[in-house]
Amino acid sequence: MAMAGLALVVVLSIFLIERFDVAAADHERAIVQRGVVEVRKELDAVVATQVDWDKAIASLDNKFDPAWADFNLGNYLYTFNGFSHVYVIDGAARPIYAAANGERTTIADYAPFGPIVDRLVPQIRQAEVARGPIKPRPGKNNILIPPIQANAFAKVGDRYYVVTATLVQPDFGKSLPKGPRAPITIAAKPVDAAMLKAFSDRYLLEDTRLVGPGFASDERQQVALRGLDSTPLAALSWIPAKPGTLLRQRIQVPLLAGLLLMALLAMSVVRRGATIVQELIASEQRSKHLAYHDLLTQLPNRALLFDRLRALLAVRDTGAIALAVICVDLDRFKEVNDTLGHHAGDLLIQAVAARLRTACPDAALIARLGGDEFVILHEVTGPDVLDALPAKVIATISEQVGTEYGWLEVGCSLGVAVVDHPGVEPSEALRWADLALYRSKEAGRNRVTRFEPEMDEVLRSRLSLETDLRRAVQDGALHMVYQPQVDHAGRITGAEALLRWNHPERGAVPPGVFVPLAEETGVILALGEFVLRRVFSETHAWQRARVAINISAVQLRTQGFAALVTRLAAEAGVDPSRYEIEVTETALLGKDVQIAGNVDALKRLGFSIALDDFGTGYSSLAVLQRFAIDRIKIDRSFVSALENVGETGALVDSMLKLARAMNLGVIAEGVEAEAQKQRLVKCGCTHFQGHLTGYPLPVDAMAQLLGEAQSQLRQKRVNAGRG
Repeated sequence: MAMAGLALVVVLSIFLIERFDVAAADHERAIVQRGVVEVRKELDAVVATQVDWDKAIASLDNKFDPAWADFNLGNYLYTFNGFSHVYVIDGAARPIYAAANGERTTIADYAPFGPIVDRLVPQIRQAEVARGPIKPRPGKNNILIPPIQANAFAKVGDRYYVVTATLVQPDFGKSLPKGPRAPITIAAKPVDAAMLKAFSDRYLLEDTRLVGPGFASDERQQVALRGLDSTPLAALSWIPAKPGTLLRQRIQVPLLAGLLLMALLAMSVVRRGATIVQELIASEQRSKHLAYHDLLTQLPNRALLFDRLRALLAVRDTGAIALAVICVDLDRFKEVNDTLGHHAGDLLIQAVAARLRTACPDAALIARLGGDEFVILHEVTGPDVLDALPAKVIATISEQVGTEYGWLEVGCSLGVAVVDHPGVEPSEALRWADLALYRSKEAGRNRVTRFEPEMDEVLRSRLSLETDLRRAVQDGALHMVYQPQVDHAGRITGAEALLRWNHPERGAVPPGVFVPLAEETGVILALGEFVLRRVFSETHAWQRARVAINISAVQLRTQGFAALVTRLAAEAGVDPSRYEIEVTETALLGKDVQIAGNVDALKRLGFSIALDDFGTGYSSLAVLQRFAIDRIKIDRSFVSALENVGETGALVDSMLKLARAMNLGVIAEGVEAEAQKQRLVKCGCTHFQGHLTGYPLPVDAMAQLLGEAQSQLRQKRVNAGRG
């Protein structure tokens, strides 16, 4: 019985040992496979951080800047992330930048990577087409515009690489791609000894090597590294952990000692087995933790946030108390990154995460969405959640943070959405909070904004109006009217061209609404070209009548604007000397070389320049002299106050004296009463515009009015000749 019992123990021990080794090997292989996928994702994220922003579009697409590419791509990705080769190809798949080991190199260095890039680019372009044109809108574009990437293992020469292709995209939409295809950044990280060691340390592997696809060994485990066509290019090989074999080595002597040690051996087997199981469970928990937590702060990431938020919102369906979704975004964080570097930014993010845990001990969840944005989920158990908690968060984060870089100081803005009814999706709740956060940023930062349904309606209405405006410009659904400009005797000397939009559903949309919208969304360039083309076409036949055209500051800052005006004037056959370009004084502030160049070119072509809304901004003699202004327009705010405020008359009188001293023309706009006109005449003003002298008229009515005025003038000359 003793021998039988011993044999049974031996058989069971051998069986358990083999099963332990097999289970451990299977689990280890699964961990390595997930680890390979995770490493590729992390490499993608590193590259996306460098090219998914407005500056990348401006420096790689709008106007290629090799120095920017050196600093932010070649040198940065090599120094901080180990990418040995970095390339940029343009929309036509031509290489325009190459860097090797952190230094710029010749484009010829791109050739070995050409075949694998040619297979990755179609995936990028297909996703780019599916995404559609980028339309800037409020919010954080790293959320609204996901990265477009593709990666693969590749063998180049005698080395293996992880090659990542990333489409260059904007984040805030301040710079947009100049063509339908944006540049693509290619980054290759060698699968070398350093990368293998880091992988081994991360997943607790022993003697990790890169072997050929045909390698076979009973003593080693391996996971195939496949290329784009799923063909194994190489294999990741390591010595597997064998807890069962280790157990056998430790209990071999006690087993041979006999039945007297059976109880001790059994206890050892149970104890060791329990240890192995705990290690497997701990390893699984570590993998799960990595999948659902942010590596920098150890806070829950977006995936866990959505899972938890979905569960909390499901509880609302049962009539539970309301849930507050609070979006937190740091103010001035980019300044820290730009001035001190990303490591200082990482330290600051870690400090903020710790402070959020302290400030919100009862929160259902605190998560990091990415970058400098966090989300707090908190059940509304009392008024302090919606009042005291946001204030506490702002006060806590606003305290200085001591780091190796010195004292760092940032603030934060909060957007709060309260979900107190069932049927709300997690993405919708987050969108509400993010919209409220955008309002906080827009209102001056370092503040809290509660989401209100009207915000959503305003945003939807704005987006709808933007879409309708784009369509109206494309279809030519806007029209021009012309307001007469007269001299002191009532004779028409010219007209100001004014743009009007009659929306089919909204009715007349004021220019004060759709013009700023056009400037913010980039439609102003197409809208401005439409105005110029329409005005030149409608007024080319007018004789001895000056036409004033309003120009946006955005147009003046656009390279080639003067050339566009020249081409349109030539196509319409108009005389530039009959046209006056009106710009606001704020558009001429600063030392923008592009604005100065466009104004100078327009002057040389024969166009005159008028300063609109004179006196309302930061007018100075330097602006009037530097741009050789021909005429100033006294703003309607001064004209309307002439009857009631004595000081206004003195101010207008000073403007007119300044204009006479500098030999500038003057016209007063917004003249609506005879008393205003007489007061202006007394001050020395001789030209007027407003409802008193004439309402804006359609082009036909304005042409008829000009014709009648010219006929009367000719008749007076005939009568004078007869006398």
